[in-house]
Amino acid sequence: MIAHLFIVSQREPDLYQYLAREFSTEDDVRVIVDRRVGERRSPGGAGAREPERRRGDRRRQAHVTHQLSSLGYAFVRRV
Repeated sequence: MIAHLFIVSQREPDLYQYLAREFSTEDDVRVIVDRRVGERRSPGGAGAREPERRRGDRRRQAHVTHQLSSLGYAFVRRV
């Protein structure tokens, strides 16, 4: 079972290669590239006149976005 996860920014391919190589022998560590592209909903899209129904950011791991932008990677422990 994967217990630790490194999520690496798309802008850091060298870091991804380094981490993937360093942890390749660890069964409980996985290194992946962040696949998110951005917000799927835009403020000017269809239904823009309707009031916003979403209640804030629903992502459970909001710190991941911050770590990706500041460090180039995020480290997550799976429970």
